[in-house]
Amino acid sequence: MLAANKQRGILTVGNKPGQKNLLDLLKHDYEKRSIRIRPLNRLDRGTSGIVLFAKTKECFEKAINEKLFSETKKIYLALVKGVPKRKTGQITFPLASRQDKRKLLKAKTKYRVLESYMFPGGSASLVEAQISSGRYHQIRQHFAMIHHPLLMDRDYMERKDFKYFQNLVKFRNYFLHAGFIEMKHFVTGEDLLIEAPVPKEFKNALKHN
Repeated sequence: MLAANKQRGILTVGNKPGQKNLLDLLKHDYEKRSIRIRPLNRLDRGTSGIVLFAKTKECFEKAINEKLFSETKKIYLALVKGVPKRKTGQITFPLASRQDKRKLLKAKTKYRVLESYMFPGGSASLVEAQISSGRYHQIRQHFAMIHHPLLMDRDYMERKDFKYFQNLVKFRNYFLHAGFIEMKHFVTGEDLLIEAPVPKEFKNALKHN
């Protein structure tokens, strides 16, 4: 298995020829050794952090076909608008399937507020969010549903709020980082804790308060 720390701004897997993506950046070195790497999870273009790749067919099949990947604990850091009333909690709204919007899937996001930031006329919070299953835009959708969308998330912030915060913060993109994965190795059963350092731009965003 291979764990990579994806930068914000690139795709996990390309949708069109010529698109810069993590899989293409990594696979050439492994192809030289006759190793085919397959992604086990994907992160949105705007999300940074851990992406796992299977280096063997056995590992891929155990992770995907036997659904062992759904048992992993994935912990993210995010900047959200406002300050949630509850410092810890869980969001359990079902979310539409990416393939079929009419199909609702169970989803649970546990969170805790790590720190809050006050701006002139506004506020934001650094939160830790934990998921097992990874529904489409799960963390981004769930926090929007409780009226605390990720700060500067064009897809889920209300337009008036986005414009308002443009005058308060220097960054123009949401910050979501897949920082930790706790799991049992899909083949060996070994306990693993994988950590991806927080990007400098994320740290810099926290200074603008």
